[in-house]
Amino acid sequence: MGFFGNDDQNPSPEDVDDYAEALRKAGVETTFHRYDGAGHAFQSFNSEEHYRHTPSEDAWEKVLAFFAEKLNP
Repeated sequence: MGFFGNDDQNPSPEDVDDYAEALRKAGVETTFHRYDGAGHAFQSFNSEEHYRHTPSEDAWEKVLAFFAEKLNP
């Protein structure tokens, strides 16, 4: 599972595409989520410059749902 800001340049959206393709080819199950208007460290709540509330909250909801699905029998 990966969460990426589309305004990030490290990794860039193109890099994320490359990662997704390489993982797919290797048979690795992945889920990537991307957010417009978010860059690197968009979940860093202590950084006014980087933090983006809406994408951050969405990412937390998605990761918690993933854990609930994968870790609960």
